[in-house]
Amino acid sequence: MTAARLRSLHGLIAAERAVPARRRFPGRRALAAIVGSWSWFWFQPSSTAPLDIVRIGIAAALLFHYGTGTPFLFDFWGDDGWLPRGDALSYVDGPWMQSVFFYFTAKWQWLAFHAVFLFCCAALMLGWRTAWVKWIVLVGQISYDYRDMTIIYGAESITDCLLFILCLAPIGRTLSLDRVRGVRAAKRGNLVAKPAVLETPWAGACIRLMQIQMAVLFFYSGIDKIRWDEWWRGDAIWLVFTTYEFYNPLVLQLLARHYWLVNVATYGTLSIEIAYPFLIWQRLTRPYLLSAAIFLHLMFATLMGLVFFAFIMISGHLSFVRPEWLQRLGAWWKQRAGDMEMIYDGRCGFCVRSMAWFLAFDGLGQIRTRDFRTDPSPVVSDAQVEKALYTVLPDGRALPGFEAYRYVVLHVPGMWWMVPFFYVPLVSRLCGHPIYNWIAANRGRLSAVIGAKPAAFSRVRAVVKGRAGAV
Repeated sequence: MTAARLRSLHGLIAAERAVPARRRFPGRRALAAIVGSWSWFWFQPSSTAPLDIVRIGIAAALLFHYGTGTPFLFDFWGDDGWLPRGDALSYVDGPWMQSVFFYFTAKWQWLAFHAVFLFCCAALMLGWRTAWVKWIVLVGQISYDYRDMTIIYGAESITDCLLFILCLAPIGRTLSLDRVRGVRAAKRGNLVAKPAVLETPWAGACIRLMQIQMAVLFFYSGIDKIRWDEWWRGDAIWLVFTTYEFYNPLVLQLLARHYWLVNVATYGTLSIEIAYPFLIWQRLTRPYLLSAAIFLHLMFATLMGLVFFAFIMISGHLSFVRPEWLQRLGAWWKQRAGDMEMIYDGRCGFCVRSMAWFLAFDGLGQIRTRDFRTDPSPVVSDAQVEKALYTVLPDGRALPGFEAYRYVVLHVPGMWWMVPFFYVPLVSRLCGHPIYNWIAANRGRLSAVIGAKPAAFSRVRAVVKGRAGAV
């Protein structure tokens, strides 16, 4: 290559470098903006709290729905019921439409599967072993759907879609017994430990997918309604309550006397369903649209009897709950309840393990702890704490023993499930005080027993591993 051509090439390269990046790649900034917007919309790191709220709602709805259907198990899904197996198979269109009921031959198999399914629904609601229980619930729900397709309607399809999203999502990290187990394990080593709440882009993507599902459902529901003259005239709600399925004489009498309510309900339903897909995404309008959608489905449940459908839809709508709303609600409750300090004996192994178990339910972090052995309390003497645990209240009062737990249980939301044990007179007075007094008197012996169990288990594991190695 000649020197002249080299100089020409270097000149071209220098000229290219001198051109601004905007002119060299005209679409670069636009592409970067699109990619950034896509990532912002789908993959924002988010807490799993909205997903776990949906999990609790859907699992509770399924537990109620199929629990109340237990007396009709063989009528709805049995071979000798409304739809024999041969007729049910005629609805199957392809190898993917499967049901475990197609393979059952004895009645005990129906009963066993139904019992396992209800147990898994309860476990999913409570968040126990969520990682594998959710898949059993999904398989069970699909099996019930395909076994008798004559009794299902839109609610089942919506449930299947939401359940599938929950199976893909990292649920069970908050508002669950799985979270309680993780916190308890961390606090056994250090009572002040605070395991971080998981926030991942995948959780944000699953929340967004569920939100789109709900927005699209409302959009198509609203678009379908405006095709009919009854909705344009404002008479649709009146016609709904005159049909056989939703006939309600009390509602009809009220509407007949005040027919303007029919017009308000008809146009209000249309307005909510058409506005929801567009205004639910904005920060300012989301609370109003979310409240309106929940109110609409509560009306479906109370006036039309669509309890299962309403419960499922409300659960799906709750995916639009912002984590910061929950944080503000928790901060408000903590301020309202005030600080609480529980004083315990750090040398008592049973006391430490009991405190770890108890604090695992304090999701808001309302309780402060103090080991009087290393940090004596200015309010309660060491001699008092030697006899019983104490809780120092916001006003400076100190409650001992059973009364200390009794106060905390009522003021910490994660412990409200224990309220009957501490506040039902027969249980608390006849059982609560004697049990606590016995434990306080024998805590040294209980600590020795608890300390011996891990050592025994360790020896057993060592023996088993030694034998396995010898083999």
